[in-house]
Amino acid sequence: MRRAARVDANKFWSFVDIKTEDECWNWLRKPNQWGYGRYRFEGVQSMAHRVAYRLTTGENIDGKVAMHKCDNPACCNPKHLSMGTHADNQKDKFIKNRQAKGEGNGFSLLTEEQVKEARARYIPKVVTYKMLAKEYGVCKDTMQKAIRKIYWRHI
Repeated sequence: MRRAARVDANKFWSFVDIKTEDECWNWLRKPNQWGYGRYRFEGVQSMAHRVAYRLTTGENIDGKVAMHKCDNPACCNPKHLSMGTHADNQKDKFIKNRQAKGEGNGFSLLTEEQVKEARARYIPKVVTYKMLAKEYGVCKDTMQKAIRKIYWRHI
């Protein structure tokens, strides 16, 4: 390892709260808005957990996603990290039930209360998807999926 790289590694690890290998090693400096540490490594602004993995394994991880087994974005413990694809990361998020739901999604057109109300009011051929959709200002397809629990399964 080059001297400059060793110095950079020592500096990096000084910003990590290193504990036992089973515990999370949290980034000690200010995180970004999603809770991940940031560190300028080899002239490039990088995610701290990716730098930790690279320094520990020596692997080139370009084009890969560093996934946290512990689901702690501040964690830099290489034993808590694995490399994968974006699809692997999405599958992991789904399996662990960490995806945004309902109003927390950011793209939601209805509130939880509106969905519950629409489900209670829906009567086939009497109070239709189309009627409810018009009343709530969404398309028929959105209302149908909300009522049938294709969307909003969690309530």
